[in-house]
Amino acid sequence: MFEQSPGIRLEAARAALAQVEARVGVTREAGERAWPLTEPWSELLPAGLPRGRVVSVESSTSLLLALAGQASGQGAWAAVVGMPTFGAVAAARRGMDLSRVALIPHPGSQAAEVIGLCLEGVDVVLAGPRLALSDADRRRLAARARERGALILVVAPWAGADVTLTVERVRWAGLGAGEGRLREREATVAVGGRRVGAVRRVRLLLDVDAGLRSRSAVTGAQSREEVA
Repeated sequence: MFEQSPGIRLEAARAALAQVEARVGVTREAGERAWPLTEPWSELLPAGLPRGRVVSVESSTSLLLALAGQASGQGAWAAVVGMPTFGAVAAARRGMDLSRVALIPHPGSQAAEVIGLCLEGVDVVLAGPRLALSDADRRRLAARARERGALILVVAPWAGADVTLTVERVRWAGLGAGEGRLREREATVAVGGRRVGAVRRVRLLLDVDAGLRSRSAVTGAQSREEVA
C-alpha cells in the first residue's frame, strides 16, 4: 500500500472533522469544566475528567479507552489520531459511542496540524504513542486545548501533562490449581502531574469478562508517605 502524502493526510483529517461537524456541530458548554466520572474512575480524578487539559495515560490503552468512554457516554465527540490498531469492540465495551468517533490512524508528519484541527471541532482527542510531535508542538497543542476547552488524552508520556496516570503493577486472577481461566486484572495506578500535587495510588479491578467494573481503594495518606 502506498504512503500517503502529508497533504492527503491533512485533507483526510479535515474530511473526518467535517463529517463530525455536519452531524452535530460544535456544542461545547463554556461553563462546564469537567466530565464527572463514575466509580472507580472517580477515585482517579475526583474532580472529573478535565476539559482544556492534557491527560497522559502511560502503559494502558484500556485505561485510556475507559476514560474516553466516560466522556463519550455523556455526549462528547472524539477523534482518534495515530492509533492504527484502535479496537472498536474494546472501545465500545468501555463506553465509547462509536457513532461519535472520527478516526485518523496515520497522520504522519502532519500529526501536530491534524491534532490542532481536531481540537477545533471535537471534545476529546485520543493521541497515539508514536506521533511526530516536538516539545514545541506539545506546548502549542496544550495551549490550543485550553483555549478550545477540549481534552487531549495521550497513551504515552507527555512533558508538562496536567495529569499523568501510570500503571505501575498488574495482577491477574482467575486461574485455579491448573484449571480455570483468567477473569480479571487488578492494576495499581499512580496519579500525578503538575496539577495534581503529591502522587497517590489507586487500585482498580479490570474485569475481563464483563468489561470494567470496580473494586477500588485509594491508598491515600500511606501512598503520600511512600512517595515523600
